[in-house]
Amino acid sequence: MKRKDLYLFMVLVAITISSCKKSSSKPDINTEPEKPVVVEDINYKTVANTIEISPELEAAKFVWQNASKKAVTIKFKYTADGINKEVLVENNADAEGAISVPIFGLTNFTIVVTNTGGKAIETRLMGILPVLKPEVKLSKAGWTASASSEINSEDEELNGAENIVDDVTTKSITSPKVPSFWQSDYNLDPIFPYPHWLIIDLKKDIRITKIGLNAHTDGSQGFTQFKIEGSVDGIGFTDIAEGQKTFNPRITTEQNFKVSPATPIRYVKITLLIGSDYPCLANFEAYARQ
Repeated sequence: MKRKDLYLFMVLVAITISSCKKSSSKPDINTEPEKPVVVEDINYKTVANTIEISPELEAAKFVWQNASKKAVTIKFKYTADGINKEVLVENNADAEGAISVPIFGLTNFTIVVTNTGGKAIETRLMGILPVLKPEVKLSKAGWTASASSEINSEDEELNGAENIVDDVTTKSITSPKVPSFWQSDYNLDPIFPYPHWLIIDLKKDIRITKIGLNAHTDGSQGFTQFKIEGSVDGIGFTDIAEGQKTFNPRITTEQNFKVSPATPIRYVKITLLIGSDYPCLANFEAYARQ
C-alpha cells in the first residue's frame, strides 16, 4: 500500500475507535437528599398518663410524674363563670409536678400535654367537684328591694317591697300581729295583672347558692308559680334556677330554692306568674358558701 493510502487508512481507524468508546460523563439524575429519621420522644405521653386529680377547698389539684426530667408543656382547659379559661405549665422538667386550679363547682378539664416542640400532643379528660365552703345565710344589712307595684302609703297600708329584706321577725306596721310583707297594688282598675316582680339589690356581686321565701300569713293572698333570675347590672336578667318554680302560699316557714348563676350576681329578680289577684310575699333570704 502506498504511503499516502496507509496514512488515510490509519486516520479512519482512529476515528472509528474513538466513536465507539462510551462517554466518561455520568448522566444527570435528579435525586432528593434522604430525610433524617426523627425518633419521637414519647416522654410527653408518659407524663400525661401519670396525671392525677384530687379535690381541694374550692380548687382542683393536679399532680404528675416526669422521671426522665425532659421538659413538657401542660395546658389545663376548662370553663368557669361561663368563660373558657386555661392554665399553662410551660417547659416543665420537674420530676414531680403539681398545680391547683380554683373552681367553685363541678368542672370538666381538657388536659393537653406536648413535647418541647409543641407538635406531639396527648389529651386527657378529667372532671371533679371541689371541696366546698359551708353554705350560710347572708346578712341583709343594706339590701334594698323594689317591685312592679306595691301598697305603701300612710293613708292606706305600708306594705312596700322593702319589707321582704327586713328581718324575718319584724312585725308589720299596718298589722302588728303579723310579720311585715309586700303586697301588690290592689287599687288599680283594672287590677294590676300578672306577671308581678320584685328585684332585690344585694349591693355587691355574690355567688349565691339558694334563696329562701316566706309566704304571708294569709294563704289566700299568695302565688303558686314563679321564676328566679339574676343580674350583674340590674338591667339584663337571666334564669338562675332552671325554669319555673312552685311556691306554697299556705306555708309560712321558709321555702328554699337552689340557684346556680353562671357568675356572681348583685340583683335577684322574683317574677310571680300565677296566683291570687293581689299577691303578697313576707320575706326573702339568700345563701352563699363563705
